[in-house]
Amino acid sequence: MSFMRISMLVIAAAVMLWTAVQASDVFDIVFKPRYGGEVVFSHGIHTSSPKIADNCPTCHEKIYKTKSKKPVTMAQMEKGKSCGACHGRIAFPLSACGRCHAIRTITFAVPYVGNVNFLHKPHTDKFPCDACHNKLFFPGRNPHATMAEMEKGKSCGACHRGQKAFALRDCSRCHLAGNLLMKVVNAGPVTFSHGFHTALYRCTDCHPKIFPLDYTTPRVSMNEMESGKSCGACHDDYTAFTIRENCVRCHDM
Repeated sequence: MSFMRISMLVIAAAVMLWTAVQASDVFDIVFKPRYGGEVVFSHGIHTSSPKIADNCPTCHEKIYKTKSKKPVTMAQMEKGKSCGACHGRIAFPLSACGRCHAIRTITFAVPYVGNVNFLHKPHTDKFPCDACHNKLFFPGRNPHATMAEMEKGKSCGACHRGQKAFALRDCSRCHLAGNLLMKVVNAGPVTFSHGFHTALYRCTDCHPKIFPLDYTTPRVSMNEMESGKSCGACHDDYTAFTIRENCVRCHDM
């Protein structure tokens, strides 16, 4: 092998090594928008694309000014600025929000009936993000919607009507109602298991007909239960075991 050919191979190897080192030196940039979840921009993924192929001037300074820190809105991107110069034209569309924005589980604290954990992934697997945002929900904090409002089509009720998605009456599919500990003087506490009861009955069998959804309901005596109030509406020795002489089945003595 000639000296010139060896020299050319050495130079080519050096160029490849320099390119690899240069690519490894570029770092990820984390954007933290006010709403919508943070975006991690990977230089490595973009510079390895055949459409860019380590050609940094493809983006700099034409699309991105290296020293600019001015934020760009989604509306501006949709008009071709920033990420929108490629995404929607030669790369996946901007509407595929979850491919850039870090989506997370959102917990709604709901008194009396248990919190609700909203999982983005099962929803984004079936629907595009713009099916909900900004038509039904604004990114970030939204006004509280009551169940009555949902039943009229607001918030979750826009889809959860029993056709496009399961109906709102399937409460336990969203609300994480756990065990309720009721302290009883001179008789031992009672632990009420929602999980056991909702496996047998619907939430609407008890709420709010027998048990209002608040903690202001006055205590019910055993005599009142024997007359059909509270737990006694079912625990009558017909629907469920009778409350009479079965104290230890509920009270932790």
